[in-house]
Amino acid sequence: MKPLVCLSILLLSTNAQAGVKGQCIHEGKALVFVDAHAAMAPDPFEEKQKVPMLWFTTKALDHAALAAAKPADIDDAVMDQVFEKESAKLELRLSADSKLVEGLQLYVPPGNNRSLSSNEVGKLQLKAPMTMRANGRFILSDDDKLKCDLQFDVPMAGKGAPIPVAKPWGVALPAGGGEPGKVYLALHNATLKGNIDSMLMFVTKERVDKMREARREPDFPQMLAMIKAFEPATVRIVSGRADAVRAELQIDGKESDGSVMTGTVKLIKEAGGWKVDQVSTKSKM
Repeated sequence: MKPLVCLSILLLSTNAQAGVKGQCIHEGKALVFVDAHAAMAPDPFEEKQKVPMLWFTTKALDHAALAAAKPADIDDAVMDQVFEKESAKLELRLSADSKLVEGLQLYVPPGNNRSLSSNEVGKLQLKAPMTMRANGRFILSDDDKLKCDLQFDVPMAGKGAPIPVAKPWGVALPAGGGEPGKVYLALHNATLKGNIDSMLMFVTKERVDKMREARREPDFPQMLAMIKAFEPATVRIVSGRADAVRAELQIDGKESDGSVMTGTVKLIKEAGGWKVDQVSTKSKM
């Protein structure tokens, strides 16, 4: 992959959660999983029936956000975080009695997928039915491209040990997002114009270094055209919060094709001023 210049996929890291241990080997590459979410979700083949599901990730999850999602939206909520954090994800769909794994999906960024389904995928060893907690081990050893050995002990969403709820931080920003909002809108306008020199003024030093490195690539004009194409046509700052060193904006707007867009902008204080560190968006037709 070329140096990371598309601001819509710049990421932040978070701390790993306890309760998960193990890894998968996918096409010779080790994927160390550090977190998992367990919940009842609609069976993809019979949506009126809910089945136990497990999502393992190589980056920590925001469980408060997942706990707030409706059962039908949990998978999408997990994938939103997976894309945002550039995490690998292993999804296990269990039988209704939680005795067998009937479906497996592996996602490895930036876009590698592996799916398996049958009456029994791998070997699942649970210490108890998945009612209050998901506690056990999953082993996959008979697939030619994927081997897994994972141990886990995590609460079922909404049951067992309480899932931490994120506490408000900082203070609410004024309408328009205050100074952080001005910085983001300036970056947005510069991006629509394809003005790299202006864009460099509003992003963190880390992003500046990556963009300058990318600028030396012979296909940079095509990369810049892609960045402009993915930039929303219009944006509006809905709300925001900030403390002394970081700020977060909630935005909405429209893409160039007219579809509705929502997103989050994260900024940090750097050299005495606000700089955009991450922009993540999601479109809905």
